[in-house]
Amino acid sequence: MIKLEIHPQVLTALAQAFPLPANAQAAMDKYTATLEKLLFLSLQNPRNPEQIKLNLYAISLQRLANQGSQIGPNKIRVHKWLKDTGLELVQMVTKGSNLTGRLSQVKLTELVTMTKNLELKKKLTMNINRITDREISAYLTGDQEANQALFDFLHPDYEESTWTEEFILEHFDPIKVDAPSLESYIVWLTSEAKHLSKDKKDTAIRQARIVLGCAKAFNGWYLQRKRPSEFGRMYYEGVSVQNVNKELRRAMLGNAWEYDIRSSVVAWKMGFAQEYLRSRDVALDVREAFPATLNYLEDKANFMRTVRLYVFDDHSKDLAEFHMKLLKRAFTAMSFGARLASTGWQDGSGHWNNPALVNILKNTQERNRFFNDRLVRAFIKEQNTLDNHLFNEFKTKHPELKNLPCLLTHSGRLSKAKVLAYLYQHAESEVMDIVRATAQAKERKPIANVHDAIFFKQRLGTELKAEIEWQMRTQTGNPYWHLTVKELKRYEPRYLEVRLDEMAHRERIEQEEAIACGYESICFMQV
Repeated sequence: MIKLEIHPQVLTALAQAFPLPANAQAAMDKYTATLEKLLFLSLQNPRNPEQIKLNLYAISLQRLANQGSQIGPNKIRVHKWLKDTGLELVQMVTKGSNLTGRLSQVKLTELVTMTKNLELKKKLTMNINRITDREISAYLTGDQEANQALFDFLHPDYEESTWTEEFILEHFDPIKVDAPSLESYIVWLTSEAKHLSKDKKDTAIRQARIVLGCAKAFNGWYLQRKRPSEFGRMYYEGVSVQNVNKELRRAMLGNAWEYDIRSSVVAWKMGFAQEYLRSRDVALDVREAFPATLNYLEDKANFMRTVRLYVFDDHSKDLAEFHMKLLKRAFTAMSFGARLASTGWQDGSGHWNNPALVNILKNTQERNRFFNDRLVRAFIKEQNTLDNHLFNEFKTKHPELKNLPCLLTHSGRLSKAKVLAYLYQHAESEVMDIVRATAQAKERKPIANVHDAIFFKQRLGTELKAEIEWQMRTQTGNPYWHLTVKELKRYEPRYLEVRLDEMAHRERIEQEEAIACGYESICFMQV
């Protein structure tokens, strides 16, 4: 959690300006608590390079002002008074915007000292390889009071009498946390992870400790509060299996099996390919009309290798995995409508934005070769064809949805990108409901959900996987749905206690053998 220490001069000045019975202490405590909560929420997600360099935090200043207490007979907001008197605790660097959904970027002033209690103490990290798993677990778990305080902070509305199992399942998606695996992941981050930046490590450790502490306070379960989106997806508030990195997710779930839809956006669009050809009376079959997209769906590895040979100069095996990750991100971005553009733009809030592909393929020459690759251009052309068809069909078949605020641009026009996201996410939710229902009919209950991926404790088996895919294709009329499977392995404890016991045992044996040898030598000399 976050703890702020405020310079005494702030409270002194507030008390002088608003003497009793205004109660400056209570007003300052409430304002500080609000700021602590906003900073805590900000730190649940990774900070970008600018935030790290300038030590900035993304928070809602409007929320800080509205919820941060009032004082005096005229109900003056403490936030406004602090700013007007030059005693502000946070300084705005860039202003947020309701139009863009951006939070304000702020930094703490010299009147505030922040302590991040969820970060590991330096003494522990320096001695991590000499501390036993039992000692690490005791430190990371903390006392029950601290864990309960963290849980209460994240769930201020918790009432034991009303939070029945039915209530919890209605408002949350609980996950059973593998605590030893999660603790071992934190040890790995601290002692072995060599290729992560300090900020990414700190973020992962902080997120891991939030999950661990809350799970310890709630019988091993971590509650993910549901936050449905107008676009059709189910999101969660705060830290969840959806927004943590893949390794932390693996640590949380332990041994599990992940099933996700292969190239889900592209597969979804291809489900409308035949409809498009019929509507245009095109005398081609789907394979002739969309060869690049089908190649991508049916033999993605070979498709990617071909593009890699053209885009990158260095074809060594050492870089193959890295190149494939870049290409996967690039094609995913294009599937969601990313433009083939290298020029950025400034939005209405003054923020500079680079096109998605510029942020992915940062080398100019590699990016230009990617843009000019024959396969890439064919893939984009086919995606644009399907995008236009889906957008036009939406306007024709769903006129009642054309004025939904979530689908409009800031100027009030219907946004093509938002419409496609809306259509896809509703389709994604529908098909994943089919996956869950089919699996549960065979008494296989999922342990976690991440949009187009679902996790089970045991492998489903070939027959059940085939049945689920058949149901996905039959019920939606899309023959391109396909599930890929991946096994997740828990993070195993180091078992340092066992190794220490074995070492001590070997030392005792060696000492006994030495004593025995010495005794035999003495006996031999006496003879």
